[in-house]
Amino acid sequence: MSPTKPTLAVVAIARNEIRDIAAFMANVDPVADEVIIVDDGSTDGTLEYLQGCGSKVRVLQRRLESAGGFAAQRNAGSALATADWLLHMDIDERIPPRLAAEIATTLSSTKFDGFRYRRLNFFLHRPFRAGGWQNWNNVQLGRRGRHRFVGAIHEQVEVDGGAAAIGQLAAEMWHLNDESFVERIGKNVNYAQPTAREIARRGPVRWWHLLFIPMWRAVKAWTWGGAWRYGEHGLIFALYVFAGTFNGYAVAWDDQNRIARDELEKRILDEGNGT
Repeated sequence: MSPTKPTLAVVAIARNEIRDIAAFMANVDPVADEVIIVDDGSTDGTLEYLQGCGSKVRVLQRRLESAGGFAAQRNAGSALATADWLLHMDIDERIPPRLAAEIATTLSSTKFDGFRYRRLNFFLHRPFRAGGWQNWNNVQLGRRGRHRFVGAIHEQVEVDGGAAAIGQLAAEMWHLNDESFVERIGKNVNYAQPTAREIARRGPVRWWHLLFIPMWRAVKAWTWGGAWRYGEHGLIFALYVFAGTFNGYAVAWDDQNRIARDELEKRILDEGNGT
């Protein structure tokens, strides 16, 4: 008798994904035996759409917590899954046919408990293999019960057994990213506060942090990261890296040096009274 085909769950986190959710579900439906969506308070019709997607889909409504962050969201989704293997995705990711075929073939007979794969990222609607994004090669496919996420912002997977238990897939996932640069800026704003908390744990923010760290990261993305090869497209990316890094440090500086509104009001009043 042939061994039983292992089952696969797609686990994703979501918040106001009505633009992408239909295409996401159409993409994963032929691949997944179950779909787990962890929703962070969607109000745009995402939840209503998912309610009509059938018994294969389960939704966990769970607000994103600052303490556990994205790792806690993904781990909560993993806990609901019953499939043998879990593929962790974002709603703006798509599984190309080559990756789907490789996953199906590989999981039928493997000694590994987790797999890395690469992503083809799209920046401003175009494939973008530069700026450091081309180096993404993370574990996002794991055997149920043998892996977990750690990290509040840029979450990573830990696999029982470490590197020896992790394999490498050849095919890429497609990551469509943002519909517009405005959306990209909005994501950076959402990341700024948790990023600032990480920065603050390293100590006080000084003027040279605000200037030289963003500058260094932008230059690195433009030169060694290869963004220069994409012309204006790459220049926008490098400047975005500068701005995004600066925002995190600026928020950390503000948190460390903020004057409470009540205190500011008192100072203004005292100055007006000549005291």
